[in-house]
Amino acid sequence: MASLPPIIKPPTRPATPSLPGSSPNPGEATPVTTTTMAGLLTVLICFIIVALDRTKLISAVHPLATMLYHWFILLSAFGIVLGVFNVFYHHLRRIVRGQAEWGLSLALVTTGIATLVAGLVQRAGVTGPLVQWIFDAFLAPGAATLYALIFFFMAAALYRYLRITAPGGAWMVAGALSMLLVQMPASANFLPMAWADATAWLLQTPIMATFRGALLG
Repeated sequence: MASLPPIIKPPTRPATPSLPGSSPNPGEATPVTTTTMAGLLTVLICFIIVALDRTKLISAVHPLATMLYHWFILLSAFGIVLGVFNVFYHHLRRIVRGQAEWGLSLALVTTGIATLVAGLVQRAGVTGPLVQWIFDAFLAPGAATLYALIFFFMAAALYRYLRITAPGGAWMVAGALSMLLVQMPASANFLPMAWADATAWLLQTPIMATFRGALLG
């Protein structure tokens, strides 16, 4: 009796793994997309209300804009407190587990607690002499040190850009070098005042807005 030929099954296409929050059905709104669109719509509405209040085109939006300002302050305060707790939790866990560079984490937690206690025990708060001494003795020199290291960072970034030629890297390097040049004390002798004013506006408006967004994020 002749044996039947084996049945060859057609190859099946492997299932494509779906990303977290994505929908298996194409064209269907995902939770990530819905949340993103809702967030962008909220930001757009708030921007329009604040712009109308700043330009005084519609005086009726002033109470609403004031309420939004209060919400922004509460959200910023909540974001700062949440960020502080996150930093303390991360470094305390590193200290308990004895991970690499746990000594630096211990120094950060110690100085953070000392600064917090110094601000709480004085009636003047952050304007007290002890907090001002901590700022002048530790924070200001640390900020100056980091600013001095920007030159070496920009030199490394420029060298990396010349090797990799990343898209948009030239604009980033040019902008950072311009900011660094204007912030130098000696630049006041040879740079026009308009350049300094434009840089000050950039630092106070778009760059500060980006910094606040990164802080809240």
